[in-house]
Amino acid sequence: MAWTRIVRSGHPRVKGVNSQYRGLINAEMDLSINPPSEWVPAFNNPPDVPISMSMHPPELTGSTIRIRYPDGQLAAYVTNVDARIEAANLYFEQRILPTLVAAEAQSRNDRETAQERIAREQREAENL
Repeated sequence: MAWTRIVRSGHPRVKGVNSQYRGLINAEMDLSINPPSEWVPAFNNPPDVPISMSMHPPELTGSTIRIRYPDGQLAAYVTNVDARIEAANLYFEQRILPTLVAAEAQSRNDRETAQERIAREQREAENL
């Protein structure tokens, strides 16, 4: 399986005042790619990333991250998102990717074995 580390792409886009919570600002950020489904839980609940109870968690939809933050806190929220991305990448690389690579190799081996069996049987059929 080809794997490229996911990174934040570009700068945050400030969208405006949150309509439900007027004391918060909405912003969006993009990821370099749409992350695999196995990556998402590690982003949402990152291991080894301290999370302040007062910090609103980011929302990930596809490759777009939405945050809502108090005035003057954009840098802290972006830093938290970057830490989540790094933690999710590490988790994916250490825990998920090896399993996916092994499964892909097994599948490839199974296909090759099946093709060899079919070719052998076809040669035998041609000799009958």
